[in-house]
Amino acid sequence: MNETNSTEVLIDGKVYTISGAEDTYMQQVAAFINKKLEEIRKIPGYSRLDSEYKRLLLNLNLADEYFKSEIELKRLMKEKAESEKDLYGLKHDLISTQMKLDAALKQQKSVEKSYNELKAKYEELKRESK
Repeated sequence: MNETNSTEVLIDGKVYTISGAEDTYMQQVAAFINKKLEEIRKIPGYSRLDSEYKRLLLNLNLADEYFKSEIELKRLMKEKAESEKDLYGLKHDLISTQMKLDAALKQQKSVEKSYNELKAKYEELKRESK
């Protein structure tokens, strides 16, 4: 079971004590929120908005980031599935080609054996005809 740790994080200039399994992760979350706050503060007229509307903008930006990440995750998962399908096909082709090569090598050995036998018979017949 995960141990819960409390850590202090700085969000928007205020210190908050939050609990979670990983201190570093919680610091990263706080840094992400601060980055989003910094981005929306650049919106013209932001400073004149009331605090409720400012929170709404932050929430909308966080939700936007979340949904964009979900879309990217789905795209990457689809790409991964297609790559795995392609890889499976390549492995199948490799095995098939290896089997054909093995069969060709076996046939080559058989032909070489027949050739050597015929050559030996030819040499024998040549000696007998002298």
